[in-house]
Amino acid sequence: MSPFYTMNWLRRKECIPYILLIPLLFAMVMFVVYPLYKVVESAFHASSFLAPLQREFVGFENLRWLFTFRLSDPRWSFFVAALGRTALWVTGSVLLKVILGLSGALLLNNKLLKGKGIYRTLVIIPWAIPWAAGAMMWGWTLNTRFGVLNSLLMSLRLTDGPIAFLARPTGAFLGTMHVDVWAGLPFMVIMLLSGLQAIPETIYEAAEIDGAGAFTRISRITLPLLKPVLLTVTLLSTIWTFNSFDVIWILTRGGPVNATETLPVAIYQMSFLYLRLGGLGRASAMTIAQVLIVTIISVFYIRSLRRARQWR
Repeated sequence: MSPFYTMNWLRRKECIPYILLIPLLFAMVMFVVYPLYKVVESAFHASSFLAPLQREFVGFENLRWLFTFRLSDPRWSFFVAALGRTALWVTGSVLLKVILGLSGALLLNNKLLKGKGIYRTLVIIPWAIPWAAGAMMWGWTLNTRFGVLNSLLMSLRLTDGPIAFLARPTGAFLGTMHVDVWAGLPFMVIMLLSGLQAIPETIYEAAEIDGAGAFTRISRITLPLLKPVLLTVTLLSTIWTFNSFDVIWILTRGGPVNATETLPVAIYQMSFLYLRLGGLGRASAMTIAQVLIVTIISVFYIRSLRRARQWR
């Protein structure tokens, strides 16, 4: 084999990875870069589905509108009020997922627990059900007139009449948060359980010989070694919860009295329902703000994850 032929063959071999990347790059441009560009472009124009062909360049007017337009709450703008509800909803939901997920993972990792395979199968069921179907199921469960929960409470004589779980602002807020936790908890349990199983058992045995109790082993061994996994699943859960739409929309459609109108729901309302008040341009401005907030949260978590790995 001549050296010239060998050199050409090596060059062709080196080009193969770049050739295989072409479909991925094309998909990135078509499904990530171009839609993001259209959102940014729409944020600087006034447009609506009522007149899709009539677009007017308004500059930063839509971004200014985020902090000036007030709909139902005179104290806060429509965007700021939705952002505040989103922050409270995401914080409560993610915090419950982390606490319950870590507790469930520790329980399933216990050697003394019998039938762990059955429990692990049961834990994954909510994650396997489509979130829209799960939200519809919980909607019927919490229904005021026909709900299973109300029927059970009245049969046990715990209440004199049906409770309107989703008809009051506080109940609707907590109810949607509960359904979101129910849907996202299995992912948290399974991922944290896999992280726990990666910790060498010899470390726990050495700590037990030194006289360390259960609380000390968890605080000094489990949590520090589990920190990279915990930060990763918390980041993913935060992003998914921040962008959650189907659970709230199916259960309450943002009501009652805008109590559950988080940012994704508010963006949808402004795009397709509040046509004369908003439109695509203003909804795009809200989307850009949401993307920036999620990006800032992601950067914070990634930096924390890097520090945790360096410490480890």
